[in-house]
Amino acid sequence: MPTKEQREATPDDKSLSQSRERLLGDSSRADEDVQDVEAPPEQNATSAAGVSVVLTTAIMLGDMLGLGSLTLPSVFARLGWIPAILVVLLCGLGTVWAGRLFALLAVKVTRARVFDDFGGAALGNWGRRAVYVTVYATILAEPIIFHLTSMEALQQIFYSAGLTQKFAALLVTAVMVPLAQIQGIEEVSAISVIGTIGMAWALGVIAVKLCITPKVAGYAHTRLFPQLHSFGDVPELLVAVFDTVFTFGGQVNWLRYLMSMQQKRKFPLAVANVSAVMEVAYLMIGCVGYYRLGSDFDKSKPVTSVLPQDIWTSLANVGLLAHCIIAYMINLNVWTHLVLHLIAPSKQREEDGEEKSSRPAWAVTSVIGIALSCVVSVTVPFFDIIVAAIGALGDLAAAYALPALFVLVLMGSQLPRWERMLCYVVIPVTLLLSVVGVGSSVAALVRQVRQR
Repeated sequence: MPTKEQREATPDDKSLSQSRERLLGDSSRADEDVQDVEAPPEQNATSAAGVSVVLTTAIMLGDMLGLGSLTLPSVFARLGWIPAILVVLLCGLGTVWAGRLFALLAVKVTRARVFDDFGGAALGNWGRRAVYVTVYATILAEPIIFHLTSMEALQQIFYSAGLTQKFAALLVTAVMVPLAQIQGIEEVSAISVIGTIGMAWALGVIAVKLCITPKVAGYAHTRLFPQLHSFGDVPELLVAVFDTVFTFGGQVNWLRYLMSMQQKRKFPLAVANVSAVMEVAYLMIGCVGYYRLGSDFDKSKPVTSVLPQDIWTSLANVGLLAHCIIAYMINLNVWTHLVLHLIAPSKQREEDGEEKSSRPAWAVTSVIGIALSCVVSVTVPFFDIIVAAIGALGDLAAAYALPALFVLVLMGSQLPRWERMLCYVVIPVTLLLSVVGVGSSVAALVRQVRQR
């Protein structure tokens, strides 16, 4: 018979909307449920029912293998062979270590259901606020990248019609306004498999297309290391680094997957599996793309927008568009709920166990979110820079700085000495890199605007 602690630690089959509600609303005090990390595994690390390691790996791959991969040829073109390969490998290893940190925290904070529960257990309200700043900033920025990528995909699908950026952006807006009126996140999540299949199709076609595409006209030879002509080139290199960080991002969703596992202590194995697959896929896309395209192409665009235009490129962008529209719906739903929760909490109401808003308030807020994303996509149509800014702003802190800090506070004395020292190094370094990443993105943006 499972113990009381096991039953309390076993997650029920809650929808994403309930997870979102707790993330944006008042979370229970996880610090009341902190256990000794040395407790027996059968007491607080195993559920009587749950998801296997293999299934968790598959689910995480569907979530994490996405838009970031489209920046990899430009990452290699900017950094050169050796630095680009090293950055991809380093991000993969860092992802594996982050999986270990999450597993330690989940065993320690048994009732954690959302990321800020870890912060509350470690540092109280200050810990929660640290999570809110990073997670909220990422949530508020992500609809922009999906609007921009949808706009790019539409231009490639109808390349013979010569769609302008503004017209494509308005088409995306027209599609998203009615779709954004769906308040129930579970209704959107039910069709998320379409987006996953669309992205897999796009990556498959692009991989084949890269392999058979001859070297482009005016081909610029590949290099082992980047060429720095002036100090002004440094932000471009840093953008490439943070684009790679973004490709390994998505840690804000990890706790949902971890708490649904049968054996939570095996979560690092699932993360290691995901990291291995992603590293192989990313190295293949980056290396083949760089070898075929060289270094003289528009690095501000996703690779789907720089390949020779034909029917196969259009079909790849159809899959990409499907992925982006579904992801846009989900992210905009969370965005709208977040904004209404922050500015008008009194307007929220309970309905079927979910916090919902009045239709007029929801409609106005969601349209504002779409309009902002449209304006930014047209005025700042630089896919690489927006991806880098999001990677620097949210992914570094969510994956490394905050988990390392919370582990140090909750169980620092129980860590191996090398890992404790690593945490002490990683926390300030990643926070500094976040600041540098945002700054380099702004500098690269200014430079791109001046060159247009």
